[in-house]
Amino acid sequence: MKRSWFKRLGVVPSTVAAALVLSACGFTPLYGQHSTAAAPGVVDALSTVSIRWLANREGMKLRQILREELQPKGLSTAVYDLDVRFSTRVEELGIRSDATSSRANLILLATFDLNEGGRSVFADRVQSIVSYNILDDQFATVTSQADAENRGIKQVGAEIKTRLAVYFHGRIKSTQPAVENR
Repeated sequence: MKRSWFKRLGVVPSTVAAALVLSACGFTPLYGQHSTAAAPGVVDALSTVSIRWLANREGMKLRQILREELQPKGLSTAVYDLDVRFSTRVEELGIRSDATSSRANLILLATFDLNEGGRSVFADRVQSIVSYNILDDQFATVTSQADAENRGIKQVGAEIKTRLAVYFHGRIKSTQPAVENR
């Protein structure tokens, strides 16, 4: 009898149970309009992060992505300083019978330190692996590799933003007074 009641409502019991459990434990999504990164205090804190210059073309692309992600309305008064060390490498795979590669992985690694007043307050490492085809036409291969590089840099930038947002969210929550349930 219970089973027909759920069927009539069109509700899956496990989905309802999961929603109730997640809402009760204070779950906050990392992405979207109601995410940790979109919280007002977090947005304000992210906009105070000054991003140091990065070497080479890939580093400059990452710096630009980070500026767009962290400071969509521009840099507020700089309180924090973000130092990013960025490297890339290519691993060729998918070896053909003529001993040439047909596929490659582009591995992007970013290690970053968030400094406040000259001391490190948060450090982490982010990695992205994107694949691309190695084709017979050299121009097509260069284009494929450039596209993979752009995708990887966007992933690294988004992941750095997410980790910084989680750090700032935790810092903001730890400074707020606890609210008693009555």
